[in-house]
Amino acid sequence: MPPELRDPKNGPLIEPVPRKPSPLVDLHEQEQPNQSFYYKRPSFFSRIYLTGVIHRPNDLLFLGHGLVSIIWTLVCLLIVDLPFLITTRFRTNSERHPVSWGAIYSFCMSMSRACSSSVHNVAQLRLVSNIITWFIPLRMLHLSSSSYSVKPNVQIKVHLNTLLEPERKTLAPTRARLNLDNSFDGIHRNPVNPSPEYLASFLPDNPHNLGRLANLPEESGDLNQDGTYTLRGEWIEALDDPKENRTRRDGREGAAGRAPRSNVVLLYCHGGGHVFCSATFHRQVVTRMLLEIGPGARAFVVDYRLAPEDPFPAAVHDIYAAYLYLTQPNHPAITLCTNGYSSTNNPHNHVTTPVLPKDIVLAGDSAGAGVAIAFQLYMRDYIQPSIEPKFEMPPVTVLISAWTDISTSMPSATSRHTYCYTPSPMGVNPFVDEATFYAFPKFNFARTYLCGDSKLVPNERNCRGRHMVWEWYRHLAQHPLVSPVYTADLSGLGGATLLQTGAFDRLADDTRLYAHKLGQANPDQHVRLELYRDMVHVHQFFEFLPMADKALCTMADFIYDSQEEYNNRRAAQQSSAKLKRKTNNKYRTSVNNGPGTGARKRGAGTEWIVVDTDGTEREGHDDEGCPISVLEDCWNPETREKAAANA
Repeated sequence: MPPELRDPKNGPLIEPVPRKPSPLVDLHEQEQPNQSFYYKRPSFFSRIYLTGVIHRPNDLLFLGHGLVSIIWTLVCLLIVDLPFLITTRFRTNSERHPVSWGAIYSFCMSMSRACSSSVHNVAQLRLVSNIITWFIPLRMLHLSSSSYSVKPNVQIKVHLNTLLEPERKTLAPTRARLNLDNSFDGIHRNPVNPSPEYLASFLPDNPHNLGRLANLPEESGDLNQDGTYTLRGEWIEALDDPKENRTRRDGREGAAGRAPRSNVVLLYCHGGGHVFCSATFHRQVVTRMLLEIGPGARAFVVDYRLAPEDPFPAAVHDIYAAYLYLTQPNHPAITLCTNGYSSTNNPHNHVTTPVLPKDIVLAGDSAGAGVAIAFQLYMRDYIQPSIEPKFEMPPVTVLISAWTDISTSMPSATSRHTYCYTPSPMGVNPFVDEATFYAFPKFNFARTYLCGDSKLVPNERNCRGRHMVWEWYRHLAQHPLVSPVYTADLSGLGGATLLQTGAFDRLADDTRLYAHKLGQANPDQHVRLELYRDMVHVHQFFEFLPMADKALCTMADFIYDSQEEYNNRRAAQQSSAKLKRKTNNKYRTSVNNGPGTGARKRGAGTEWIVVDTDGTEREGHDDEGCPISVLEDCWNPETREKAAANA
């Protein structure tokens, strides 16, 4: 092993294994193989392991521990909590079950908490995900089969070099600046030996970044020999159900007494901590969303690539590719596939005509909501500056239990109450020391998303030993596309935004702080935060909850009202533009025409809504959550400045 690939502190490292040359590998990198790391495909057993097929002894212990946890939870529910609730006449919450939860909900939450407490790696998570996915057809039996249709396994061949051309043009000045002092050795594609200046380039406030634009690492996942990969997803559509007689949400009826078909297209990013879940896993909840919106509404649920096989920023690139698939199906960066192969006769059979951006609603839950936010920032900062004509972005965004702080440093994420089923916490603050980072007691979702897993999928971020994994993590965790609530400039993220969370959600503070900052940065846009009492993380997933139906109903109303407001505003701007063309220059320069100027538009501003367990809504900041001033200081500014000085 070459001397430069040994870590004196942590011992021998994984030796880089060259892969077949692809368009991403230039001649300079091929001549110096020791200075760049080429992706090493996981072994056969590692690939089986990552699919959730159990074959290791410690995972058999996981199954046994999970079974014991379920039994113990049921015992506590029946022998401890239920008598307590009866004694207090269901007026006081027990330690594990609020009085507002029904028996079925309490049982399901007990099972979920028991499973999450036993999980310690990504394969175990994916096993649980597979088990839940098997029951999706059973969970959809209460939905009329004639009310929706599903087109699964839609495959898109993505040409990565073409896809990333705008990003590389935008980042060219930042990367050129790194080359001026020879600290980068002319290599910006996944160096095995990253210089301090290169790692610091991922920080938005580093002086090496021209215009304070944070650098992006190149992708670390597997590619075909031609530099492509396959992106998957599925289409879901709400159909006209002959058993129902829907009317418009404003009370009016369309032709033949029925509501006109909806043009809404959800671009949905599923949750799963960046490491598990799929489009199939979320099929039921997305279908219920579409049925609330109305017949004709469609959703493309993206099966974006997951860590540890494809760490950040692969998921963000996938949502960008999916957006091109919807709006520009003939874009050279994508090719649609049929049965896994490029289609020649009808290459665009999934999208006959491009979807208008004004009809698209960007949506996501949990980690998927974080990816949706990252996509908005990515388009604004990395794509739009270097392309013409500019992309038109979706005018409406819906975020459920958004994960906006990858370190989960906020109080709700680290609280000790046992109501929520999600683990606590899921990451480490990037300003702690290395010993604290490696003393993390459970499965570190954030570390896997940013650095991968050296035991399963070696890559350039984890092949250099424990110290370099920590260096990669603490720098990437501060990237604006990773922790947008603390490090991103949110101004200019146009359109109306709805955020939903629960009072017992581990990510409630992530959602609350993001809504607060988004509203401050965009006072001319409509931002609505809905906080549901006694509800947990993504409670919309549990179809037997009245509050789940309530959340989906308000979501549909918000989408309908926001799109109508957007269309009216756009029509007014077009009328104003026609009027200005007929007037003289003096009048033309005095007209105020543009977003964010003049008087505040109807519907603009931030709404803070608390939804009680009986469905009643009240407006105001009386959600009894942690004060916003405390949340803003979870990443202490002095600590950030000190860390930046040492970077």
